Amino acid sequence: MQKKNRIIDIFPMLLFLVFTLSALGIVTFSVQIYRNIVERAEGRFNTETASAYISEKFRNHDQDGSIKVSDYKGNQAISIEETVKDVPFITYIYVYDGYLRELYSETGRVDALSASDGNEILPMEMMNISKISDRLLRVEFTDKEGKMAETYLSLKSKEKPQTTEEATGEEP
Repeated sequence: MQKKNRIIDIFPMLLFLVFTLSALGIVTFSVQIYRNIVERAEGRFNTETASAYISEKFRNHDQDGSIKVSDYKGNQAISIEETVKDVPFITYIYVYDGYLRELYSETGRVDALSASDGNEILPMEMMNISKISDRLLRVEFTDKEGKMAETYLSLKSKEKPQTTEEATGEEP
């Protein structure tokens, strides 16, 4: 009879121990899954955000020939031209000194600025822009950890035809 009482006394403690160890195992497993998800999300944050950023710039400024692939101070860039209250402005989006940067200036004053004057948007190691066709661009981003993302951008508007003066570089 005493042996039976011991089993009855020990069984709830064993059951509680099994339940506690199971709960601890599930919590530990859940924490590991959460860490993996957060690491993956953080790893893609810069490149995915850069892709979204540049896509939004395209959508907002896609007008007759306002978006071009260009060079700014030796860095491959996307230039966006616009006129605000009859004053021409230009925006350059480029990678310089480990950052995706945006430089917004009046068109006539942009030569006085340097590549380091652009606002730092995100840490980024490289941006490569390829013209797939007349209306399709591929933009590839590489962050500081070497992770890559790419986005394809389709120009909806037509490019402005160059005037003879623009093509030759002569003043009108």
